[in-house]
Amino acid sequence: MTLIPLEKIKTVGLAGAGAVGYGWAALLLARGYNVIACDPAEEAQTRLEQAVIERWPSLRRLGVATSDHPPLERLQFTTSLTQMAKDSDLVQENAPESPVIKSAVIGEIDAHLPADRLILSSSGGVPPSQLQSYCQAPERLVLGHPFHPAHIIPLVEVVGGAQSSPEAVELALQFYRGLGKYPIHLKREMVGHLSNRLQFALLREAAHCLATGVASASDIDAAIRLGLGPRWALMGGLMTFNLAGGSGGLSSLLDRFGDDIQCWWDALEPTQLTPAVRSALVAGAQELTAEKSNDEWANWRDETLIEFFRFVSEHPFPSDNKNRS
Repeated sequence: MTLIPLEKIKTVGLAGAGAVGYGWAALLLARGYNVIACDPAEEAQTRLEQAVIERWPSLRRLGVATSDHPPLERLQFTTSLTQMAKDSDLVQENAPESPVIKSAVIGEIDAHLPADRLILSSSGGVPPSQLQSYCQAPERLVLGHPFHPAHIIPLVEVVGGAQSSPEAVELALQFYRGLGKYPIHLKREMVGHLSNRLQFALLREAAHCLATGVASASDIDAAIRLGLGPRWALMGGLMTFNLAGGSGGLSSLLDRFGDDIQCWWDALEPTQLTPAVRSALVAGAQELTAEKSNDEWANWRDETLIEFFRFVSEHPFPSDNKNRS
């Protein structure tokens, strides 16, 4: 199968206009694409248009959007998946994170999208090979998993399924780079992909420490915000450890502390999400966010993230520009 080249993709279909779809729609409009969004929910069109308007100032501050107001005339809406698929040059699926729902949506998109068009799925957990089983042309389906808020966070995980063609994977990478994203290519499928596995491994240990009284929710988050997080945000985890090893790097660190690290790994508890652990997590989160509403915290997060990424753009990690070119 030959897919249309990147330069011929003018109209992007969005299957699902929820929180992820809002971010994709705003970003795509800012990058000059026409957008056709599809969602069956009542008042979905009104909510989508308002969400794009609300996200536009953030894109302006990031230097992505150049106009004062979003070009809503390039944003179409339909409740028909069939019509959206027929009129799109590429589709990004953003249906609820349910294998049953996603499979049905992907299957209908595949049945009506022209044969030379790419299908991308925002799935954070459903493996692409599972979705491909519902496609007549499975080779054109690739997973492109963004991170919330999708219009701000650069990372996108790109994962091909068992039947994805190399051409489809490469086009997905090109498409996301063109949006200013930083796509990473996972070379094989894993449940939860990469980033979710990393963050939920950390959440599991945090849950254990909270539920067993090791530390308060505030101190657990402080350990991340003020200790681990700043270094990780600048250079990642492996490079952080490499620098900790001094002139000998990670090899030297493992020579000195390898036995201790293995001991700590062995001591990690296989924590289960029991009602008690769940209650501890929810209570801790509520305590941390009590001063403001979640909407207020989200606005603070977005504004602070913008400032952070503006700083990072002026002090880029050496290999970042290479992956975005």
